[in-house]
Amino acid sequence: MGDPAVNTFYKVTLDGLIPLGLWTKVEGLGMEYEVKEYREGGVNGYMHKIIGPVKFTNLRLSRPVDVTSPILMAWLQSNQVMVLPHQTMSVTAMTAAGDYITSWSLIGVVPIKWTGPSLDIMSNSVSTETLEIAYREISLLGGLIGGAVGAISGSISF
Repeated sequence: MGDPAVNTFYKVTLDGLIPLGLWTKVEGLGMEYEVKEYREGGVNGYMHKIIGPVKFTNLRLSRPVDVTSPILMAWLQSNQVMVLPHQTMSVTAMTAAGDYITSWSLIGVVPIKWTGPSLDIMSNSVSTETLEIAYREISLLGGLIGGAVGAISGSISF
């Protein structure tokens, strides 16, 4: 069993090509099935539970403003001209040393909210930005393949 992921950061890329930088906080990665209950005639001890469509929660990413912030703004502005509903986003968890932990591939990514830093020179706080996105589905294949490659490469020594 591996060590728990502590001191992680998250590398985010769009369509495998556009780097959106390193993020320090990721919230809302999740899914929930709609469950319908079905009562069978003459059976009073239980109800059947039938899973229906899945609903994905919005993802919120936060980080200190950095050199990749202009790339993020360019992507957000490009969505004002034309939304590309088939974009993918990869969120990769990395250790502080930069080693791969796991990743999630999000399909059908659409930005829905961006919050910039509070601009106050009298404050001692770090200037942060937050991005919220909606997505159509999570592809676990990226995480499974990446984890398998990491396990194989970690077990081979020369």
